[in-house]
Amino acid sequence: MVRIKDIAEKCGVSTATVSYVIHGRYEKVSKEVRERIEAEIAESGYISNQSALSLVSRSSGLIGVVVMNHGENKNIMADPYFGVLFSYLEKEFRKKDKYILVLLDQTPEGIIMDARRWNLDGLVLCNHLKEMMIEISSQYLKPVVTIDASFIYEYDKLVQIFIDDFNGGYMMGQYFYDLGHRNVAMLDDSDLEVNRHRWRGFRQAYMERGIVLGEEVHYIIDINSEKFQDGLKRIYPDIKKHTAVFCVSDNYALQLINYFYKKGIKIPDDISIAGYDDIAYSQFSTPELTTIRQNVEEKAVVAVKSMMRMINGKHVEHNVKLPVELVVRKSCRSLI
Repeated sequence: MVRIKDIAEKCGVSTATVSYVIHGRYEKVSKEVRERIEAEIAESGYISNQSALSLVSRSSGLIGVVVMNHGENKNIMADPYFGVLFSYLEKEFRKKDKYILVLLDQTPEGIIMDARRWNLDGLVLCNHLKEMMIEISSQYLKPVVTIDASFIYEYDKLVQIFIDDFNGGYMMGQYFYDLGHRNVAMLDDSDLEVNRHRWRGFRQAYMERGIVLGEEVHYIIDINSEKFQDGLKRIYPDIKKHTAVFCVSDNYALQLINYFYKKGIKIPDDISIAGYDDIAYSQFSTPELTTIRQNVEEKAVVAVKSMMRMINGKHVEHNVKLPVELVVRKSCRSLI
């Protein structure tokens, strides 16, 4: 096993100098010496003892990524969106010599307890309701980044990263209208007020064109109370009467297309379907799915950058809204 002492002897420096480089205290080492030490570390295959470093720096090097299912009928880890998000978060944190610890479905007390038990350097909260996010961020004194928060909450140790959901819904409504669709609907999985931005944008696009969309065309399958497939069976007699349906996610859009296919309904000949997120599967479905694209990689990059700036005591932007774009494929047809 290669020791710090071995690296110091090879480079002709003290063990303290090697330690400065390992701990990132570059101000104490000249550029030439630092590069020589880093080259020797890379060549020798030296691996630092993370437990020992944690004791010295009072940092575990771990970031907690906390995700909520919001109901026993939803398996968040089976959602392709979260798989992509986690992979980007892990990739970006690893660049900063940090590693993620995924925590699922816990109470705020449980999350904070785990954060203290593992001496986490920060928390990334995904898919959290407002009340839980406020409780965690107000009790947990280290940096917190939220992803996909649909509200704004000002707190000096908190960064909220979200996408322009209202505009995403608006763009899809505008697109449907331009295709000639007037008898439209939206399929959602929550009736919580804080989650209705996509519906509001979709409805606004039609309202500006003289068409009022009522709540009766906002179909909700509450995954806290029923399984998604059971919900599809319940709403099928009504939702099939529309010419176009905007789904709150690609995951649900693809399931709806499959459900319609089994009923003999063709997409887009009989009904147009669109989704939201632009997950990889949306390009491989039959037909390929029209959707609203969000840049998940950019979301992860901003989250990691914000977390590291807070850890290092630097200024951050506390509310970051990222843009979305319309991706037109083959699941929608024109009626004009």
